[in-house]
Amino acid sequence: MIEQNSLKRITLRAALRHVRPMVIRLISVSDRIDLSDFNDIFCAVLGWSGQMGYILRVHGQECNSFRRKTRAKVLHEFKLHRQEKFLYVCDTLHRWEWDVQVLDIEGGIEKDTPVCLGGRGATPPEFCGGPTGYRLMLKRQREGRAMLEPKMVEAGIQMLTESSPETPSSSWELLRTAVDDCLVSLDARLKEYGPLQPDRFSLQEANERLDLLMRQRLRFRA
Repeated sequence: MIEQNSLKRITLRAALRHVRPMVIRLISVSDRIDLSDFNDIFCAVLGWSGQMGYILRVHGQECNSFRRKTRAKVLHEFKLHRQEKFLYVCDTLHRWEWDVQVLDIEGGIEKDTPVCLGGRGATPPEFCGGPTGYRLMLKRQREGRAMLEPKMVEAGIQMLTESSPETPSSSWELLRTAVDDCLVSLDARLKEYGPLQPDRFSLQEANERLDLLMRQRLRFRA
């Protein structure tokens, strides 16, 4: 059994790469949780399912959810220090990359319950195509039909045709189709996820999801 005074609480700041407005989360967790638990906790804060795996790169080594040996690693095994940084990839398919920094390490804690301490920016939809898909959704929502309107597409194709006259016309038809399919997909995603509110963050909702996760685990263990 781990002595209570040996437990430490780590405060982490996670910033999502390649997304604007910035998405940041501050969380506090026990250093005795393993990487699978860390991923579940972080996804609960975000409101994601966390079903697509994860990768963590720290101290030149890579740990991921696909190898039993590495997913069983516990945070304290990395011997993290204040201000140290590591990369956390949440969802290996859509590649949501988070820069994580250790803000504080507190020893002798009495409770190891995870908590979200703050944040900014809305969590992107988990399955929207990663950072690129999210940026395109925001652009489509902001610009509407002005985004890649037909005359703009045709003007671009005309320039490409003049610079590459040997390219068969079928290639430009494929390009037109790809643009149309992209816009249809973006509209479908916006309809599915509703109007995006990129600046919205609720600390209360984040901690309610965390509380639900912990209560579910207690019932499972009982």
